[in-house]
Amino acid sequence: MKVTTLNSLLGKPKLFLSPLVVTFLFSMFCFQSFGQNCDAKMKVYKGRDMKSATVDMPAKFKVELTNNAASSQTYIIESVNSAKSFTVEQKVASRLASNYKLNTTINYNGSVGSSITVPARSTVTFLAFVAVPKNTPLDKWGAVELKANSKACGDGSVSALLKVYHRNPDEN
Repeated sequence: MKVTTLNSLLGKPKLFLSPLVVTFLFSMFCFQSFGQNCDAKMKVYKGRDMKSATVDMPAKFKVELTNNAASSQTYIIESVNSAKSFTVEQKVASRLASNYKLNTTINYNGSVGSSITVPARSTVTFLAFVAVPKNTPLDKWGAVELKANSKACGDGSVSALLKVYHRNPDEN
């Protein structure tokens, strides 16, 4: 059995630090760093993704955006009216027609906007207000999908579905 000593290692640097080994190690580091840049999650606080709204009082959702990456990420939040099906008390919800659009406003740290920067390995909370336009039918459900796209991740995004019931304001 041959014992390798520090002196014998220093005498043969090409064996351990060959360009191929260095390239391999560098590539593995780069791929690992790239993979971490897109690790994010978005969820509605405490799972409270169903709210009621009226024309005069929008639904208010508290949303958490988590960045698990090793570096700070800036996300662009967009909202899209969604046709995804969902149930309410194990029944398919009576939905608004597709021509009725819910209006969403994002509020982060007291400012209205769509850009949110999340530090590395951190979670930030923002508010999403979903308003019901005038002349929208009562007693119907609508849905908005919030999507957070990181500038560093290209096509990768995370999302959360917000469900809004347009209730009659005269009934409590």
